[in-house]
Amino acid sequence: MADTHETPLFVYDEAYFTERIRDFFAVWKRHFSGGEVYLSYKTNYMPRLCRIAHEIGLGADVVSGYELEHAIKLKATDRAVFNGPLKRVTELRRAAIAGVGINVDLKEELVALQHLRDAGDIPEPRLGIRVNPGRAVYASKDPSFITAHQARQGSGKFGWPLDDDLAEHVADTIKQAGFALRMVHTHLNSQITRPELMLDALRPVLAFVRKLVDRGTPIDEVNIGGGFGVSGMVRTKRGWWAELKHVMNEPIPHETAEEFDLESFCSALQSELAAFRLESLRVSCEPGRFLFSPSCALLTRVVGIKHLRSKTWLIVDAGLHIMPTASFGEKRRLRFLSPDKGEMHAGDDAMECALGGPLCYEGDVLMHEIRAPRDIAAGDLVLISDAGAYTVSRSTNFNQPRAAVAMRDTRDGRLIWRREAYDDIFRYAE
Repeated sequence: MADTHETPLFVYDEAYFTERIRDFFAVWKRHFSGGEVYLSYKTNYMPRLCRIAHEIGLGADVVSGYELEHAIKLKATDRAVFNGPLKRVTELRRAAIAGVGINVDLKEELVALQHLRDAGDIPEPRLGIRVNPGRAVYASKDPSFITAHQARQGSGKFGWPLDDDLAEHVADTIKQAGFALRMVHTHLNSQITRPELMLDALRPVLAFVRKLVDRGTPIDEVNIGGGFGVSGMVRTKRGWWAELKHVMNEPIPHETAEEFDLESFCSALQSELAAFRLESLRVSCEPGRFLFSPSCALLTRVVGIKHLRSKTWLIVDAGLHIMPTASFGEKRRLRFLSPDKGEMHAGDDAMECALGGPLCYEGDVLMHEIRAPRDIAAGDLVLISDAGAYTVSRSTNFNQPRAAVAMRDTRDGRLIWRREAYDDIFRYAE
């Protein structure tokens, strides 16, 4: 496939992706039969993948005007919700007419909807609000990371905080504007692997919903968002404490790979809903990474090895322009392949090095610490796991063109997303 389509190349397994969606959908519907599973378009919006998800029964979670148009084109608006901090007036009008649910994240959106309604431009929209419980959802052996993480959770730009009166005030404002509030939505973070921490963060959300229902607000759906973590990736969770231990040459505990236990989480969430007397509500979610991430790998070619006095660099032709979340300190499983030797393994004599990309940018590092085969050389291949989430949809052409995507099958695979060319990059130039 590398020879046929060149590298870097995303390799997508359609059979695995389809099976993973079916399994997730079956578990969710078994626990929450009336709820929706919304596919997160921002995670990966490739049309072929979206169509498969919609055919199985998933709706669409969109966060931009062009994603909204994508959902309309794919005929997914009967089960769709519009999130995000920017919703232009034209986009709000388009969503309301299409019957897409709208989660209000700014008061200005509500003002725009009022003007559209008063002008007779839209039917009664299905409205919700996004709330922020401000709870930590990550575990770490570094206490300084947890402290910083907790502070960031409570001061993020998304949603209305539940630790003061803002969320309640917005709910009241929606009612005073003459709209019905139907949905409450939250999204806690990404790559969450501990169900108990996610449940702890959701309790304030359920308490808020219970309060609204008791006041007569016609809430019929609570959307817990996504962020369910995958086992093929570990995100570094370190703060100043770990940095201090590093300076003092003391061992730093390493994070281990974990995957979110969806079955146990759903069972526990059912119990929480019963405790808050909210069993009659539609319980929905919007998974992205959990479905996309393990269904795609990134195939990249070694272009050179640079041995420095204090560090060795393995330079490949894929970088942060097509795998931007690697900058968060993510660690993924790697496989090493040689055209001559076949698969190579990093044994006891493995080379300790950093995996660097091709960009003329000092921060272009895919992984800071890896073990590579001692005899790896330019022209060999590195296969990086869990590359299906926030890659194609967040790619840029900074220094390098966007990569192609090939579908894995019994032959060399066929392209379902072509590589960007010069004319694509400069198509808007005069």
